[in-house]
Amino acid sequence: MTKPDLHQPTQLRSQQTLQRILSSGTALISEQSYDEVTIADIAARAQISVGGFYSRFRNKEALFNKLQAQLAEETQNKILAALSDDWSSTNLYDLLHHMVAGNAELYEKYRGVLTVIHLRTRVSQSDGDNSAHQAYNNNIITQLETLLLLKREQIRHRQPKVAIRMAIACMASMLRDAVVFQDTNLYPQPTNIDTITRQVTQVMYQYLTGASE
Repeated sequence: MTKPDLHQPTQLRSQQTLQRILSSGTALISEQSYDEVTIADIAARAQISVGGFYSRFRNKEALFNKLQAQLAEETQNKILAALSDDWSSTNLYDLLHHMVAGNAELYEKYRGVLTVIHLRTRVSQSDGDNSAHQAYNNNIITQLETLLLLKREQIRHRQPKVAIRMAIACMASMLRDAVVFQDTNLYPQPTNIDTITRQVTQVMYQYLTGASE
């Protein structure tokens, strides 16, 4: 029988150990390249033995798959929470700021994971096998579009839905360059996450309304 990628813990102590492994993997992949990070590195950071790692994950790729799933889950949870909130007394700028801040937080936390995902996506695009990634992105964009359409009356673009999707694409691109890749040509360092969030929000707001905040 093939060993599963992840052994699901049931006891509290085991769950805490799993969380240390996930946190350690997330941090190390951001600090180094994915290929440079070893299982021994992850185990040492998580304060467990290498055997303790293998008792939970089949290999490093299994851990990475879990981190991708965790990122997707946290992204979905943030969007669902926003969709369930009451934004009736909130203006478009503040809603955009909330959206950008939530995404920036995830981009910063999962910087290394997102780097690997981006590089692998480029390879899969060249191979013509990118349908799953595109479907996931389209689902996220559709939900973010639904959220911003709550403030449709404040959007001055002739085609609000088109404008919203363009704004979301710009947000993703700017956060990727500034937070994930930390492009110093476009964004001189040091630039803190609050400054990036504010600047991205202003760009989106000006595009959607033709105004400034």
